[in-house]
Amino acid sequence: MDRHLTSSDIAAMRRSLAMSPSLPSEQLAWLLDEAERLVADRAELAELTRRLRGPWADVRTALNDLHRLAGG
Repeated sequence: MDRHLTSSDIAAMRRSLAMSPSLPSEQLAWLLDEAERLVADRAELAELTRRLRGPWADVRTALNDLHRLAGG
């Protein structure tokens, strides 16, 4: 399957918390929060990667943003 999880997918899962009755709701909420963060990070990385192909000023800013995103 070549499809990525989207924010819409996560929102649908939040609306149907019955997706796994074996997980306590706080663990499920944590899992969905993490998935949402990963989707947002992937979108930000895609945008930063696109900016790496631009003029030097955009590349420099993108590299600084990548460094920040990586926790450096």
